[in-house]
Amino acid sequence: MEVRKGSHVSGVLEGEYFFNGGNLKEIPRRLVALEEGYDPGTVSRLEGLGVSQGWGCLEVGAGAGSITRWLSRRVGTNGEVLAVDLDTSYLDVSGADNVEIRQLDLRTDSLPDGRFDLVHTRFVLGHIPERVDILDSLVAALRPGGWLLLEELDSFGWGVFDSGLHADVVLACLAPLERQGFAPRFGREMPALMRDRGLVDVSAVAEAPIVAGGSPGLEWLRITFDQMMNHGLAFDVPGNGSYAEWRRLADDPEQLLVGVPIVAARGQRPIS
Repeated sequence: MEVRKGSHVSGVLEGEYFFNGGNLKEIPRRLVALEEGYDPGTVSRLEGLGVSQGWGCLEVGAGAGSITRWLSRRVGTNGEVLAVDLDTSYLDVSGADNVEIRQLDLRTDSLPDGRFDLVHTRFVLGHIPERVDILDSLVAALRPGGWLLLEELDSFGWGVFDSGLHADVVLACLAPLERQGFAPRFGREMPALMRDRGLVDVSAVAEAPIVAGGSPGLEWLRITFDQMMNHGLAFDVPGNGSYAEWRRLADDPEQLLVGVPIVAARGQRPIS
C-alpha cells in the first residue's frame, strides 16, 4: 500500500485493473470524460446529503480526483478526505492538505472502521466480483450517523429508452464484460443490500440521460469499448450493423442517444 498526503502518486499495485490496458493515452481522457459527464449529478447528490465543514469523507475509486477535490473544498481545513484507488497514478489533488491518498486493492486491503461521515463510490463495485464483501467493508467504515452513497451503472435504460444500433452495440459489449465478472444490473440491487446491512433512510434514484453524440458520457462509452477490443474481448453486433458504424453514430452531435444509465442509492448508519 502506498500513502501520500495531498499529492500526485505514481505506481500500480499488483493485480488486474482491466481498463489500464490498451491505449494508455486514452486512459486519462476516459477518466475526465466520466467526470465531465457525471460530476454534476454526483455533486448534487452530495449536496443533498449535507456534506459540510468538518466532515470526514472516504472517496473509493477516486480516479482523476474531481470529486476528491470537491470534497476537500467542502469539508475545509477541519475535515478530512481519504481517497483510495487501485491505480492512483492519475489522481491529482496537489495542494489539498486535508486529503490523504492510499493506493490499495479493495479485495485484499482493509479500510478504517467507524471513521467517516461519508463513504462514496462511483462506477466501482459493479466491476469487482467481490462487490458484496466490499460493500460490507464500506458500511463498516461509516461512523454512527454517517452516509453511504453508491452510484453504479445499470443497464435498464438501454433497450427501453433506446433502440436500434446504439442499444444493440452497448448490450452486446456488456456480454463479455459480464463474463469477466462485471454486474450490469447491480445498481438496482443496491438499495436492498444496503437495507440488509442495517442502514436506514435508504433511498435510490435511477437516471437514463439522453445526450448528444460526442458528449462526455458517450465518449466514455466509446473509450471503454475500444479498450475492450484492445484486450481481445470479442462481441457480436446483432443484425447488419457494425462497431465502426456505431462509433460514427456515437460521435455525431446530431444524434440523441441514451448515455450511461445510473442508479444512485444512499443510506445512513443508525446513530445508536
